[in-house]
Amino acid sequence: MNDLNSPPTKPDEWESTARRWGVADRTIHKINLYSASKLQPEQFLMLRILWQELDYTHLDLANFGLTKWVEEASHILHGYQPWQDYYSKFNDRRLQGTFALPRFYQKQASRVSQDTCKFDVTAVPSPISKHTRQQAKINAGVSKLSLETPSKQPKTPRTPTSGWSLDDEHDLLESDDTPPEQRSYGPEELLDKDYPKTKDEQIVNTALIDFLNAFIVHLDLPVQWSLYRKPFTANFNMASLEARTDGCLEENDAKAKVHALVEVKPLLRIKAPLAIAMQEAAQMVAWIKSVPDPVGFKYSCGGRLHVSQDRNEIYIIFAEYDETYVKYLNNTLEERENPGFMKMHQFGPWDTTRASDMKKVGPILLGIALRGRAECQAGKPRR
Repeated sequence: MNDLNSPPTKPDEWESTARRWGVADRTIHKINLYSASKLQPEQFLMLRILWQELDYTHLDLANFGLTKWVEEASHILHGYQPWQDYYSKFNDRRLQGTFALPRFYQKQASRVSQDTCKFDVTAVPSPISKHTRQQAKINAGVSKLSLETPSKQPKTPRTPTSGWSLDDEHDLLESDDTPPEQRSYGPEELLDKDYPKTKDEQIVNTALIDFLNAFIVHLDLPVQWSLYRKPFTANFNMASLEARTDGCLEENDAKAKVHALVEVKPLLRIKAPLAIAMQEAAQMVAWIKSVPDPVGFKYSCGGRLHVSQDRNEIYIIFAEYDETYVKYLNNTLEERENPGFMKMHQFGPWDTTRASDMKKVGPILLGIALRGRAECQAGKPRR
């Protein structure tokens, strides 16, 4: 009975889904994560995640503590010639300078092919009390998650790109400055043809990390975007959950504290929204659990986030949670306390084949790094 095609969005939806899966009276500490060697939907439900999908035009920076940093970023980019060259010469194959290599890989990531590669899932549950050598080998060998691909239509459509080539993609796309909410992917039966999966996930990863670092390479910041596949482990009563990211915004010193996570996929998010959400949620939970918030923590909205790229589309996903949710993860809730939920606020997609989208998201991405600098200089103990 696989009726979980997308993450729950509201508490009552989570409750009804959890009842159907027979886990409404369970917790993350009372479920056998090792019942399978990959994260299952019922186990995902025990993370108590609510997923909110919104178009990027609805992103209110103030809600996530980014307003001052994006304002500073906009001021910096106003006088940053490589950035102005990037979006003003977006269609020019002779683009030179700091953003030339990121643009090259963005084109690679959006190139149409007939590939049908699968993607790796790096959230692997394993038992705490039964770590035999054989089980460790089995757990280490598991790297794939196979879930039913939902038939849900995208909430944030895009224009189909059937027939375009790497060189003329921008003439077809950027000439139509259609608002995000009015764009269309086209008929669902043509998705595999129009938006096949990129051959190598590393192309997407390189495209995103190079793009992120192009904003800060000439700034003297104590943080950088790293390709290091940072692992986090969340230990619960009956099992542990290890999640490995595709990169992170980390400090430059030996401790390399993390300020944001990076996750990429070689396919469009609408092709596997549940599987991708499950992995990003597991990464966020493992980060919170293994690297606690400061003493006295009460509430966070946007302090921890993902920058994700799925093929040619960038998303920013902010985590919102409070101390009762942390208590739930730590199994320290008092009898009458409600565990609550963690809300994942997903904004996007910003399409890397559209100069207008990139011009909009650029200051936000730099703003995230500038906030990381401020947190580093303030010496905050978390992460």
